[in-house]
Amino acid sequence: MMRSMFSAVSGLKAHQFKMDVIGNNIANVNTVGFKGSRVTFKETFSQTLKGAGGGDGGRGGTNPMQVGLGADVGSVDVNHTIGVPERTDNPTDLMINGEGFFMVSNDPNAMNKSYTRAGNFVLDNDGNLVTQEGYKVLGYMADETGRLKSGLEGLKVDKSAVYPPQATKISTPPIEGEDIVKFTGNLDSGTVQMANVDTTVPPTVPPTTAIDKIIDGIYQLDTIKTENAGHPVYMNENDEYNKAIGKETTVSVFDDFGNVHNIKMIFAKQSVGTGASAGTSTWKVDAFYVDDDGAMIKNGTTNKYDPVTGAATGAGTDGFKYLQEDGTTPGTFTITFDKDGKVVGNSKMKFTIGKDLTDGADQLDFEMNLNKLTQFSDTSNAAATKIKGYKQGSLTEYAVASSGEIIGVFSNGERRVLGRVALANFTNPAGLQKTQSNMYNETRNSGMAVIGKAASNGFSSLNPGSLEMSNVDLGQEFTNMITTQRGFQANSKVITTTDEMLQELVNLKR
Repeated sequence: MMRSMFSAVSGLKAHQFKMDVIGNNIANVNTVGFKGSRVTFKETFSQTLKGAGGGDGGRGGTNPMQVGLGADVGSVDVNHTIGVPERTDNPTDLMINGEGFFMVSNDPNAMNKSYTRAGNFVLDNDGNLVTQEGYKVLGYMADETGRLKSGLEGLKVDKSAVYPPQATKISTPPIEGEDIVKFTGNLDSGTVQMANVDTTVPPTVPPTTAIDKIIDGIYQLDTIKTENAGHPVYMNENDEYNKAIGKETTVSVFDDFGNVHNIKMIFAKQSVGTGASAGTSTWKVDAFYVDDDGAMIKNGTTNKYDPVTGAATGAGTDGFKYLQEDGTTPGTFTITFDKDGKVVGNSKMKFTIGKDLTDGADQLDFEMNLNKLTQFSDTSNAAATKIKGYKQGSLTEYAVASSGEIIGVFSNGERRVLGRVALANFTNPAGLQKTQSNMYNETRNSGMAVIGKAASNGFSSLNPGSLEMSNVDLGQEFTNMITTQRGFQANSKVITTTDEMLQELVNLKR
């Protein structure tokens, strides 16, 4: 009779243990990345009263006679199903879209690793990506070129990071087909050719100083320059001359130090073909270096022409010039369009910005490719759509991609990979051992961690700006709570009933 009482006591202990697990699940229903657990019971030893007997002759076999000795906890299993995502829009909040764990460590050498599904990370005062407890999030940092290193280390967003400048120059050695500055767009075929410009109309206000090519930032092409009452006629003073200008635009290029150099480009229609060349046309392309004070420097010198007074200053020999594609004929460049409005023949301008203008940087040599320009009866919108190079930039913001790449955005408009989050997979995630603060440790039954990069080689992608919530199902937990209460209650009833039976046994002597 005592067996029933001890069996009931074991049942009370088992159900109390199950209630502890249910209580912990419910307590962590809003814990980031928490994985709920379940309890399974098993029967303990059974006392055999009579063994099984086999059949013999005309007699059949008999089954064993056994009585159980109670219940015990069989297992506490962690449910590793994915929790519901919660959008936070915090750039350091990360969620794993599938299997895997973040790796974190409080070891400077990242040898002592822990694993977690909770991605509520923050940046510390040194820019380290850490958990709420200060454990560094492990991954692969990138060098200054954006190439990832091979070793695991703590990820860091260094606010002092800079993006070194790149010069607008021909690569060494040259890369075949590389466009340093590439022009695209259209030049209006209806633009008046220079020969048809009415040069008899005097300027509204004749300049008092004969400024060669430049006044108020607008220039006079040699081919249409004319004298009127002893003074040059300038395009900005005569609308007739402006009719020959198809387009003017400014191109910004960069030297080795990241200094910006502005070049004003002007496209003027020079001539239209006749006879066998009917339908073709030639455009003159002129260029001027624009100094920081707004003064223009014409081809071949460092003479700066003041846009107001016209005075020439800063004479030198290592200044600004441009050449034909073959490196000859400085200061003269033309492009020809065929009957279909496409560029034919020479289409590249070679430029040099000398050391007199680069503020200590090396001489800057580059090309402008005009072969993608067209000439149709449409608005002139020719412009440089690709320019190699940029100035130095400082880190202004960052974001994490679904691949785990931490992308830095710099003040020069460039982007670079700063690092990449690493993930770990296990053959048996249920074999991991919980420690604290949503972290797990590797065990012999979990298998060794397989480490890799997010969204590659079978590893899950990330959901930046979101957190994985607890996977605890409150409805299921409440149901488990009811059945656990009933089981506990039934076992307690066995004890009281057994006690009453023992009482009756004691009373037999009376």
